[in-house]
Amino acid sequence: MKFAPLVCATLVLSIASESLFSPVRAQAPLFPPPLTPLPRATPLPIPPRTTPLPTTPRPTTPAPAPATGGICPAQLGGTLDRIVNQLPASWSVLVQTQAPRGTRQNLYARNPFTQLVPASNNKLFTTAAALTKLGAQYQLRTPVFGNTNRPELATLRVIGQGDPSFSSAQLNSLTQQLRQRGVRKVDLLIGDDTVFRGADFNPYWDQEDRGQGYAPPINSLMLNQNNVYAGAVPNPGNYFVGEFRSRLANAGIQVKSSTLVKRTPAPLGEVELASIVSPPLSRLIDATNQESDNAYAEAILKTLGRLQDPNGVDSTASGVAAVRAILSQLGVNPNRYRMVDGSGLADRNRASAEAFVQTLQAMAESPNADVFRRSLAVGGVNGTLSNRFRSIPGRVLAKTGTISGVVSLSGYVTPSGYAPVVFSIIVNSGNSASTVRASVDSLVMALTRLRNC
Repeated sequence: MKFAPLVCATLVLSIASESLFSPVRAQAPLFPPPLTPLPRATPLPIPPRTTPLPTTPRPTTPAPAPATGGICPAQLGGTLDRIVNQLPASWSVLVQTQAPRGTRQNLYARNPFTQLVPASNNKLFTTAAALTKLGAQYQLRTPVFGNTNRPELATLRVIGQGDPSFSSAQLNSLTQQLRQRGVRKVDLLIGDDTVFRGADFNPYWDQEDRGQGYAPPINSLMLNQNNVYAGAVPNPGNYFVGEFRSRLANAGIQVKSSTLVKRTPAPLGEVELASIVSPPLSRLIDATNQESDNAYAEAILKTLGRLQDPNGVDSTASGVAAVRAILSQLGVNPNRYRMVDGSGLADRNRASAEAFVQTLQAMAESPNADVFRRSLAVGGVNGTLSNRFRSIPGRVLAKTGTISGVVSLSGYVTPSGYAPVVFSIIVNSGNSASTVRASVDSLVMALTRLRNC
């Protein structure tokens, strides 16, 4: 999705971006052959976010079902067919009972293997793989080193770790830690931007998207998701170093000069003087999925990539390879999707409803099942679903997706009179997003009415 930085208002972000508009190693090629992209529309600008990571409480008990008639499983196919047939489009839909592998029942399928542009549903692949590989408590630690621990330093080096939550408040904290350590003079401030390799912008992002607030460059030294009120920062590493130098000066720490390094590794023997630790991964994926934050998704993908292949030349390519390997171990068919980014912003991504349902089923069986479910937007309650399914709050937990020509929704439904179900709906069409979304929501509402009969 096309979203603003963490410093942007959460409610404005979720409504504006999801409602209004919406290279793997030599064994196998990472990117698919060129495909004809769908027509794109220039998204509306999004104001910066000013609220913290989402902490909206989720209801523990779903609300009662609406007073409409229930739907028997045998009736579901006809009901959903009527909705789908009313909207000429490319559909990929799969609905299954939530159950262990081998016992799952298909309740409805329409082109479930067809690979369409998935938009931000791609974030489900990224966050599921990261949570499985790294664990819910994984944190990113941004350290600052000096050549010595004396008040006067020849060099002061901040080593970026690609923390998408790193904000002005964290930069102020580093400054105060250094002040308290007695640092008063620095000959050279170094911004170490070497952890992520490859281009800051994904090569498959549309040129019109790059640099917008929802599509900032993704580097190791991120500050406020590389956004300012005029949009994305064009030279994020230099921006970070400049802001750090200014804060040090305001705190009485003189800095003679500063520089940015992108390939020179830090020398041995430096002393750690300060550090910042990110929130746990469980909260990072909350922002990624609930608010459909592209910067978070791409930073998480690159983190997976650099951990899998620290010496690789492209952290995004390595990240995609990591995601595919992890999801394959979980039972997700690698032949049912193709990734070129972590967020879904690129219209060269392809995925089937089956791939998303397999991912959701696997996560429901994992030790991190509750953490993953809590990362999803809750219908009628929070995130990008706060204004959808308001008549049945708490019954739908899902990831939204919207770019030009694409609407998608994948997640979990708890019917009032039936076992929980897992679903994925991907629609590619020339219809307006609002029209397609209405049909998608009608499908999901029908699922909430399932009952045993």
